[in-house]
Amino acid sequence: MSKAKHMKASDVFNQSQPFLGKSNSFTKAFPKIEDIRVEIRERGEGIPSWRQENDISDIYTKINLPGEYVDCSNPRCYNGGFRLGQIIRFMAGQKQTEFQDTLPCQGYEGSPKGRKKYDDCPNMFKVKIKIEYKK
Repeated sequence: MSKAKHMKASDVFNQSQPFLGKSNSFTKAFPKIEDIRVEIRERGEGIPSWRQENDISDIYTKINLPGEYVDCSNPRCYNGGFRLGQIIRFMAGQKQTEFQDTLPCQGYEGSPKGRKKYDDCPNMFKVKIKIEYKK
């Protein structure tokens, strides 16, 4: 018997209707950004122990960004992850070149069908972003 996948933040986002219209490619959305590097290290449930023991991060650049949301790895988490796109938009608007913070998962742990909310998801994301702007 297969276990149903819990919807993560990107799943919920992708099923919703955009408030301000269609989404664009990164280059169209951020024409003044020359290059970007995003490093994300998740801590908590559902992450393979070898990744945590070896302190492994996921690295993204302009060509392979995960999208508006980064999903949580916790298999018991609903709507989990954090909103990467919002951080990048803020940075671009302020012409910030660096960002570093530890962010909580926005999701919650719940019953198997997601009807009951038990607790906030314990996972955390250490995020480092560096942006290089066009001259």
